[in-house]
Amino acid sequence: MKNKIVFIVLLIGLITSGKVFSQNELKPVEHKIIAEGTDSPIPELQIICFNKYFNKDYLPADFLKKYNLDNKKLYKKKMLIEIFQSDKNKKGLDKIDLIGISENDTELVIEYNVVNSQSDNDDKQLSPFLIVQVPKSKKKMKLIANGIELGKATDVYVD
Repeated sequence: MKNKIVFIVLLIGLITSGKVFSQNELKPVEHKIIAEGTDSPIPELQIICFNKYFNKDYLPADFLKKYNLDNKKLYKKKMLIEIFQSDKNKKGLDKIDLIGISENDTELVIEYNVVNSQSDNDDKQLSPFLIVQVPKSKKKMKLIANGIELGKATDVYVD
């Protein structure tokens, strides 16, 4: 009987400690790329968008229509992560390359690089953008661009 109690206590301790350590482990998040291109109407902004009305404040109607961003189904149990950039220094940056989206118990981590994917348009100042759909989350959002975490409140807007 005494051995059973010791075994149960040890088992509960292992389960509890395993849960504590797993909180920091990042797991991949299901996502779908909704739109991407080089015709961003916004120079530089990262938005976490929970409903279509938020987009109407920032994006022109023709852009919303072109990429079907006023579709209510996009937001049903989902949210959009919208990343807009501008190649201010004319380095030929023309694409936002999504590395991955992952989460743990407290935060959602979005990692991406802004890259030069085509050398034939290096002489043009382009504005790449990427819009990704993920399940709705109230977790803290962490965006990592080109290996650097965007931590300023002015860089990230959450609706």
